[in-house]
Amino acid sequence: MKKLSLSLSLVLTLMITFSCGNDDDSSSEFTGNEVRMEMIPGTVQGNTTTGTILIRERSNGQAQLEISLNNVLNNADHPVHLHLGSLDDDGDVVLLLERLTEENGIGRSVTLLDALDDNTTLNYTNFLNFDGSIKIHFEDSGPLENEILGAVNIGINTSGNQAYLDGVKSIATCNSDFAN
Repeated sequence: MKKLSLSLSLVLTLMITFSCGNDDDSSSEFTGNEVRMEMIPGTVQGNTTTGTILIRERSNGQAQLEISLNNVLNNADHPVHLHLGSLDDDGDVVLLLERLTEENGIGRSVTLLDALDDNTTLNYTNFLNFDGSIKIHFEDSGPLENEILGAVNIGINTSGNQAYLDGVKSIATCNSDFAN
């Protein structure tokens, strides 16, 4: 019985030690600076989504974008674009973000930013002042490629989000063209 008790104590001690070490490692990845915004819902073929975007500053200054979208279809796989200009502008795509895929009933996309497709630096600070918007498209190509499952104004355009969230404005379709 003493051996069993000693073994259990050793296992518990190791579990506590490793779990504490993991927490310290993950918290040092980020500075603590972050912004959370509600995604503007999108409706495609009667399916309406809701969600959030979390913009976190990593220790190296990079921005990490974490999008969560509720009410996506099983096995969902949707393109996510960073557009130039606000949602009102319907600007060109300047960067493909990580695809939004369904995971346990929720669509998720996590992107580490460091530059746009034209190599313009885009860290956490630049991103918070960027003239842009993010849109989650239903598909890459085809009849629903410009249908939006969710969107958000970012950077200098964030004040424009409330009109969309209140239903004063709506997003029906979107531009999928890349900037030249």
